[in-house]
Amino acid sequence: MRFFTLATLAATVVATATPVFAQPIDELTIYGRNHYAEPQTASQRVSYADLDLVYAADRAELVRRVNYAARNVCDRLNESGPSPASLGHSCQDIAVRDAMPQVRHAIAAAREQVAYNRY
Repeated sequence: MRFFTLATLAATVVATATPVFAQPIDELTIYGRNHYAEPQTASQRVSYADLDLVYAADRAELVRRVNYAARNVCDRLNESGPSPASLGHSCQDIAVRDAMPQVRHAIAAAREQVAYNRY
């Protein structure tokens, strides 16, 4: 049987609670890639510090910003935009798809913060 001292227990509680109090990251990074002989990448940061991702309108605004940034990044790489012929494989489509886990994480963090603040 394992016994914990009060100090060990307190340190464990503080260590597990720290992520809740950590400063939120309020920006995403969008990456684009070209498919030339010498592949290049470009990136652009997308801030959502002014958005409250609990609200649907602000979530939609974040997705709009991600799409806009992906288009800018791919334009800098001289990649063509989405078209019916690209079947979801254009630089912009891929950049947006790759950014969506960051978007989902930001939304989940916003919802978690609201739930935490209720108690």
